[in-house]
Amino acid sequence: MADNFIEMDVVTADGSEITVSESSNPELFWAMRGAGQNFGIVTKFRYKIFDYPNGQNIFHATYHFTEDKLEILFEHLNRLLDNGTLPKDVNAYVVLRSKPLISPRASRAPNDSITRVVSNIIQPVFVYHFYYFGTDEQASPYLQQILHLGPIFTSNATFPYKDVSHRSFQASVGDPTCAAGISTKSRFPVGLKEYNVSTNRMIYDLFEDMITTTPALATSFVQFEAFPMQAVKAVDPASTAYAHRNDDILVAFSTQYLHSAANVAAANKYGRQARQLLVEGAHPMRLNAYSNYANGDETLEEIYGYEPWRLEKLRRLKRKWDPEGKFRFFNPITGH
Repeated sequence: MADNFIEMDVVTADGSEITVSESSNPELFWAMRGAGQNFGIVTKFRYKIFDYPNGQNIFHATYHFTEDKLEILFEHLNRLLDNGTLPKDVNAYVVLRSKPLISPRASRAPNDSITRVVSNIIQPVFVYHFYYFGTDEQASPYLQQILHLGPIFTSNATFPYKDVSHRSFQASVGDPTCAAGISTKSRFPVGLKEYNVSTNRMIYDLFEDMITTTPALATSFVQFEAFPMQAVKAVDPASTAYAHRNDDILVAFSTQYLHSAANVAAANKYGRQARQLLVEGAHPMRLNAYSNYANGDETLEEIYGYEPWRLEKLRRLKRKWDPEGKFRFFNPITGH
């Protein structure tokens, strides 16, 4: 998204409102695209927009898989992603989570009480969300490959692109997922080039152990995100502050719970274990942490890039635009 900004009006730390773009305050424009929370508040922006494909509609299919299909599912996804060449009309997004009404070892409470259902969840499932910017007929060759893997439940629908967040994840404005104060969420993200199937088996075992031994975290989930990356990689990596353009996959061990000291401790324990497993199974073996998901305990290099010049530039700009560190709420950069 950062690549499509044309111009922004930004309120800086001293209260000034300035315009940033390629021709006006270009260095700050560079920083705002990838590290903007450190430099100011955007009050207005100009943005590149594009026509909807397929008459504004998107085809969405979901497939539920039990853990015995883990290996063949992620081998399929590695073939589909093909070293970062996922077709531009396709999005493949998998979530590992508890699904009480589907999980073979879960039991349904007589009164449909969510609390009682969650307490009986033992086995999580993989929910594979497949999106195609076209018709179901055009998507058919991909769908046949997925069906061949043997899902236990399938569904599909075509709906307007603008409704994707709501229809897919109940994660739009006004949905429970986005409501304030209901739960605390902590993510532990790792950027990858491809899925390490053996590592994903260990992630599954860790997640199952977490929701079994710590029921308060039973609504947590693991995100396996993959998007077409051709346009992202076509941009000069030095042209914005965003550092991780070479990643093709984003995995995030995402814990969700009612806030308490015990739940925070458990979430951090499992999240950090998962993150370490993913890093140890990655090539190269290092942590690339997507800033928007970052937990906050990562190093600045892990969030903003390992090239020394990047942090040097960000720190120099921090000293210039926010010397007192007023913008320091989220993954803050210091000027020294």
